Amino acid sequence: MRTPQEVMVHIESGPENITFNYPLRFRRRTRSNPYSFDDFLQALRSSRTIRSVECHNHEGLGITESEWCRLVQTFSSIRGLTELVVAWQHGSLHFHPLQAIADAVDSAALLEGLGLVTGNGLESMDPNDEAALAQSLRRHAMLCVFGWKVVRQSTTRIPLLIEAAAAGTSLLGITLANQNINDDDIRNLVNSSSLRILKFEGAVDSWLVVANEIQNGRFRLKKLVLTRTRVSSTLATSDAIDAIIEAIEQDSSLEHLTLRSTTGFTDEMGVALAKALTVNTTLRGISVVDEYDLFDNLEPEHPRSAFGAKAFKALASMLKTNTKVEIDLPQPRSEDTDKGTRTHFFQYVIEYMLNKAGRGTLLSSNLTTRRDWINALDDMNVRASDNECVSEFHLSCVYSMLQLNPNMCQGDTA
Repeated sequence: MRTPQEVMVHIESGPENITFNYPLRFRRRTRSNPYSFDDFLQALRSSRTIRSVECHNHEGLGITESEWCRLVQTFSSIRGLTELVVAWQHGSLHFHPLQAIADAVDSAALLEGLGLVTGNGLESMDPNDEAALAQSLRRHAMLCVFGWKVVRQSTTRIPLLIEAAAAGTSLLGITLANQNINDDDIRNLVNSSSLRILKFEGAVDSWLVVANEIQNGRFRLKKLVLTRTRVSSTLATSDAIDAIIEAIEQDSSLEHLTLRSTTGFTDEMGVALAKALTVNTTLRGISVVDEYDLFDNLEPEHPRSAFGAKAFKALASMLKTNTKVEIDLPQPRSEDTDKGTRTHFFQYVIEYMLNKAGRGTLLSSNLTTRRDWINALDDMNVRASDNECVSEFHLSCVYSMLQLNPNMCQGDTA
């Protein structure tokens, strides 16, 4: 909780990033409260330091709908504003949040990133307001990042905004979190020749469309993040992940891939991923995130599935071949794993740490000096200390590094 005076002092202190997620208690000036809502807006307009703003919905801020619209439009008057994230929810028939956002986008000349968050209100959204915001997105030459997140289930789609964002000539990244994004929406994104980062959270059915577009060469993404948060689906998560893995096997653009699921990952998926990464040398970072624990209380009947001995063995072997890739995997539970799984997981961690320390770069050039190797070894020591790494893992990595280049222990280090 912040008093009006504390808010004003914070704005005038010159922050680069500012978040309004608490009640704004600006009312008429009184002896105990010398600042009005207009004073608050003027302080924002006068800021020469603010670059990024996050703003909650009108109920969370404790202000009226009209005050919220004025606040959003005021953000566009901040001279150096480059990033704006706004949240809203359903209001009266006279409440037009998308129009207010459209006006802000039109006025914020330097705006590069726009994020929209809503808990409800899509069903009552005025089509004219969506069209107005879509036009603003098309017109804004600087906008390179666009995001839309629906935090509660909604039956309404936003095709105009997706098409408009995809049509932007400078758009580099899109984030979409909505269970109702369908195949046509995903395909519309292909129209953006500049799109390099796609983060999509929703049903896995659309993952097949993403996979097909990658295989057909129409998605030239550098980074792809796919999150499954709904269990009911016409497609099993394993089938969707298999399709993505098959698509990336020959892809020459994607450098970073993240797969997040609430239903775990199987041994077969891990083996298929290792096969794909043995062939694909473009990918540099892979992250596999098992979020099942977050939903245990909702779906106790679903057994936990995770990588086992076969997957960790295949992935450890892959890391020896593809020495420049780094892959983060869900750690097996000690109570659920047998000795074979723990042994191969141990080996996977060793190979992962060696790649993290730069093994691939060290081995790929004849110009690598002994100093480069020692620096990599020192970096690995720092990482082990920061992560409180088990001593056996650390010693195994050091031993492997010395095996690769015994000269580290000989002569000077020049």
